[in-house]
Amino acid sequence: MKSYIACILALALLVTVLPAKHRTEVFLSGVQSDTRQHAMQKAISSLLSEINRAYFAKGKLQLAGLNIGQNTEKTLLEMWDSKSFYCPEYQIFQILIGRSDGLFEVRGIPIFYNRKSQELFEDELVLTLNHEGLIVDLRVALEKEQYQRMFDQVNTLQDKQLYEIVLNFVEDYRTAYNRKDINFIDKVFSDDALIIVGRIINTREALPDNLGLTKLSANKEVSYSRLNKTQYIRNLRSCFIKNSFVRIEFSDFRVQRHPIHDFVFGVQIHQKWRSSSYNDDGYLFLVIDLRDVSEPLVWVRTWQPEKSINPSEAFELGDFIIE
Repeated sequence: MKSYIACILALALLVTVLPAKHRTEVFLSGVQSDTRQHAMQKAISSLLSEINRAYFAKGKLQLAGLNIGQNTEKTLLEMWDSKSFYCPEYQIFQILIGRSDGLFEVRGIPIFYNRKSQELFEDELVLTLNHEGLIVDLRVALEKEQYQRMFDQVNTLQDKQLYEIVLNFVEDYRTAYNRKDINFIDKVFSDDALIIVGRIINTREALPDNLGLTKLSANKEVSYSRLNKTQYIRNLRSCFIKNSFVRIEFSDFRVQRHPIHDFVFGVQIHQKWRSSSYNDDGYLFLVIDLRDVSEPLVWVRTWQPEKSINPSEAFELGDFIIE
């Protein structure tokens, strides 16, 4: 009888300890209120611990009861459907960042993807929280040091807010591709967007008509296609369907502001595209319209293969006439 009771106790102890093995506890500094600090730490710790539990159990996420908003839940489930991941840290110490719009961010949360996928290793997450500690947004982060350096050129609070919006949009844009959210991408492109896609060729092909861009004709090893929004979204939708996972990585990004139209920003990015059927490196350029800061709009998207150009030949804001 005693051995039976001991066995039951040992089993109960095992059930208790196993979940704790994959818990991630988050500790935040820079929080003015103890109540808010506790609520935020609990919300983030619970979310990361549930992600770990589901990953190691090879199961589904159980998000009921977590302090997350609908947008966070949608983003997380779409990311999970594309590729599961986990947080490798048992403890995370981060500074709570106050944003100019009154919300808060916690950056630098490491995640590792399922290693069975080629070249998928790690990323960092950004979590956005409100004053009550509700996690209202989740996205894949840009490189931390570069992100912080972007604000060195900011002189006013208004400029800081605009740069925050641009960089947060770029992170949302990247996250949308990683979770194959075609609806988000369709929404943020202008109906009249200019989309230029380059591909390496063996012999020179005719260039599209009426582009009027000297950088296109200067390179003899690349064929450029000009697409409208409908064509681009159709091709991208097909790409998402064909690939079990898609992951894009952004680095070496540069933000430019138009000297006359101060609501227009250009973002030049080195992009690595990784998917289950195709890998490529190159230069992505976006022209973003911030006249409505709540709904940034992409006017221009260009892609140039890295093997075909020098970094100085990548598109930038000065290559386009903004009227």
